[in-house]
Amino acid sequence: MATKKSHGRSHGFKHKARAVLTKTQPRGVSFLLREYQKGQQALIIIDPRQHKGLPHRRYHGKVGVITNVGRRAITLDVNLGNKAKTLITRLDHIKPFGV
Repeated sequence: MATKKSHGRSHGFKHKARAVLTKTQPRGVSFLLREYQKGQQALIIIDPRQHKGLPHRRYHGKVGVITNVGRRAITLDVNLGNKAKTLITRLDHIKPFGV
């Protein structure tokens, strides 16, 4: 009879994403009223209350340059290590940088 080693509830992905994916405060709608222009910098802050357009957790806290503005989504260029990545995300997950 083999015994399985117990790792508990938060051994894998849940443990890594727990701080990013937990929020209890209610969300307002002021983020929808912000206007963004091309070339402006934006901070990527993942909001777990909106699952659509959710960027990968490796981009949380990164700053990107806006390249395209749509009705619901924004395209950003983010430097990740030595590479420039293109990230398409919703308005819920970004904030203006330096404000």
